[in-house]
Amino acid sequence: MKNSMLLLLGAVAVSGCSGIAAQSDSLQLANRMFVLSAVDGKAVTLREGIRPGISFDAGLKVSGVMCNRFFGQGTLEQGQLKVPQMASTRMMCSDPQLNEWEQILNSVLMNGAAVKVSKQTLMLTGSGHSLEYQAQTQP
Repeated sequence: MKNSMLLLLGAVAVSGCSGIAAQSDSLQLANRMFVLSAVDGKAVTLREGIRPGISFDAGLKVSGVMCNRFFGQGTLEQGQLKVPQMASTRMMCSDPQLNEWEQILNSVLMNGAAVKVSKQTLMLTGSGHSLEYQAQTQP
């Protein structure tokens, strides 16, 4: 009986910790803006005056720009960020690299991305890709 009780308490403690970690990531994302710095380990160079980026409000609404502007309501559960119903403008970029990165970002956010966030960086990993962002101050 004591072993069962200890096991139950341990399970509750572990599940509580994962909830705290997700809440912590959510708080670290809230009201922040990040600029894309690398895709799949390759450095991003700015083109055509576009600064590809992503931002989050306090309620995890996600918005940003790659070539097109995008936005949607995000959820963060067990370290996975998902934006299942993302909307965006639908223009073709003259830069094929931006088009490719935009497709990667859409796939990563819609299917779910593992999130690692620190004071200065955001890493989104999923669908076989990684996107690294650097923190920016919002204007």
